[in-house]
Formats: sequence, structure tokens, C-alpha cells
Amino acid sequence: MKRVQLHIIIVIIISTIITSYTIASDRVMSCSARNLYKLAQNKLYNADYKGAVQDLVNLQNLRLFDPCPQQIYLDLIYAYYKLNDFKLANNYIERFFKLYPNHKHFDYVLYMHGVVNMCLDEDNKTLIKYLNMNWFDRNPTYAHTAFHSFVKLIHGYPNSRYFSDAYRRLIFLKNRIAEYELAIVEFYAKRDAYISVIARVEKMLYCFPDTQATRKALYYMQQAYQNIYLPDQADKVAKIIVANPIY
Repeated sequence: MKRVQLHIIIVIIISTIITSYTIASDRVMSCSARNLYKLAQNKLYNADYKGAVQDLVNLQNLRLFDPCPQQIYLDLIYAYYKLNDFKLANNYIERFFKLYPNHKHFDYVLYMHGVVNMCLDEDNKTLIKYLNMNWFDRNPTYAHTAFHSFVKLIHGYPNSRYFSDAYRRLIFLKNRIAEYELAIVEFYAKRDAYISVIARVEKMLYCFPDTQATRKALYYMQQAYQNIYLPDQADKVAKIIVANPIY
């Protein structure tokens, strides 16, 4: 009986020691994580973005709750953006969307999604100019993505601090995408694809009615109606052209 009691006492002592060690170890780990995060924040503040990324990735790999993983994501998005590594920034943004759709700073992530995709579109522009190609003739995939993010921000967060800048960027993107649509209209017009011209300009009138590109596209729509022998429709478009001059 005494042996059983002794065995129980030994088990209790060992369990207590292990528990104490685990708690102490967790405290040390938590303290180390907070210190590492402070270092990462300091590096961000001093524009050492590469160093900050290394610390933040190390923190992320520890899978701790302090600092919270959401904040690490936000810092990594910003750091990669400042490093002009827009694709990696975009990857973290996409993960954030899936993991934290109700986050209190979701408007910021939407804003950064738009900004980063605008930067990717600009990178395409630089490459296309280098290849001596027309930027407006290229499919604006990134511009479309940025456009939709800014639209979500404006509609979903009207009081956001990023609202005004997002709205200005939205106007630029609208014109950029409309110019691409005009390039398609011109392509169809050169090949006498009149029905396609009309359909594309109708789309422009619906999506981008107040852009210069749409005003220019109306001329091709008028010509298309004339060429398929619909003079009444051509006259209606002619009146719209007069009422909306190109400036």
C-alpha cells in the first residue's frame, strides 16, 4: 500500500515539474516572440523591409497567438509592397481575404489589393513599352482586379480613410479599361465585324459612359449601323455624338 502511495506521489511531483516547465517555456517563447515582433516593427519604421520580412516570416512559422497572425499578415503585405515584390504582396492579400473576411482592417487590405494590382499593371506597361507594343491593346487583367477591389471598398466602407484615394484611382482605372475596350472596337471595325463593334460599344456605354474612349467608340458604332443598313439607329448614335463631344 505504501509503495502505491509513493508511486502516486512521484507521478504527481513529475507532472508538476513538467507542467511548470511547459508554462515557463511558453512564457519564454511568448516573450521572445514579442521581442522579435518589436524588432520587426522597428525595421519597418526604419525602412529595413528585407530585415522586417525575415523576422515576420520567422514569427509566422512559430504559429503563435501573440502577436496575432492577422497583424503579421498586414505587416508582410506592407513590407512586400515597399520592396516592390507585388506578386508576393498579392499572395498574402489573397490568403488574408480567405482567412479573415471580417477583420476590422479589411478596408485597408482591399485598398492594398487595388494598389498592388495597379502596380502589377504598371509593370506590364513597362514591359510592353520595352517590346514596342501598345499598352492599351493588352488585356488589363490586373487593372480589372484593382478596379473591383476599389469598387468593393467604396461601396462597403464609405467612411474608410482610404475612400478618397481609392475613388481617384478608380477613375484612372475606368479610363484605362475603357481605352482597352476602344482598341478592341477598332480591331473589329478594321475587319468589318460590324455586329461585334455594336455589341462592344453597347458594353462601353453601360460600363464606362462618361469616358473619352466611349465617346470615340460611338463613331465606330454609327459607322457600323450604316454599314448594316440601319440608318435610324445610325442617326440616333449621331445625335448622341453631338451631345457628347470629345474634348
